[in-house]
Amino acid sequence: MKRSIMVIFFVLIASGCVTRNYDSNMDLGKSQLNEENYLEAHEAFQLAYKEAKTPESRELMDLSGLLASGMKKYDEQDFDSAKRDFEEAAAYKAKYREGKQMVSKAVEMHPVTDSATIEAVVGNDDVKPAEETTEDGSKAEEGAATDTKSKEVSKDSDSTLSKSQAEKLVKDYVDMENFSHLQIEYDHDAEKGDYIFHVFEVDEPSQKSGHKTTWGWYGVNKETKEVYEVM
Repeated sequence: MKRSIMVIFFVLIASGCVTRNYDSNMDLGKSQLNEENYLEAHEAFQLAYKEAKTPESRELMDLSGLLASGMKKYDEQDFDSAKRDFEEAAAYKAKYREGKQMVSKAVEMHPVTDSATIEAVVGNDDVKPAEETTEDGSKAEEGAATDTKSKEVSKDSDSTLSKSQAEKLVKDYVDMENFSHLQIEYDHDAEKGDYIFHVFEVDEPSQKSGHKTTWGWYGVNKETKEVYEVM
């Protein structure tokens, strides 16, 4: 009977020591998390996990280890490896408050590694365009001149007045909308290139042989779009 009591007594003492060690290491780890000292936190959670393999100690140990590894690799500019650690941490199904905070930190660090990778790649390529500009400066200038010339030609073609556009200008000038009996037809291009239109009325519109009575002759400048009467 006495022997059984002694065994129970020592078990209780041992369990009390385990609880104290576990609690103190968990508290230490959480304190380090607040300072974002993930490596120190990871070591404390490892000790806690050895004392008592609880779901909380396992979760905090795993996540602090991933963040510690990711931060170290990020500082070493091993951005791809750091990104993998942060991705794994971000995908962790955390159940405890500190674990969820570390998942949020991993999510926050993920785009930072992407930006750092892009900056590193761009930084390596920055010199090449400058060298190409120096070596092929003449070609670049020729290309720019060609582009400018193309734009000028395009601008000229856009500004060229079509025959139908010129006809509409004459109709508006004569106010043919209010004179329904008037008709218009293109006649020829003047020596300077202006369009010449004939505005007239027909005595018997229903017959093709009806007599045309001239209302007026009008010219349209293709560039200025000016409408004028031809004397």
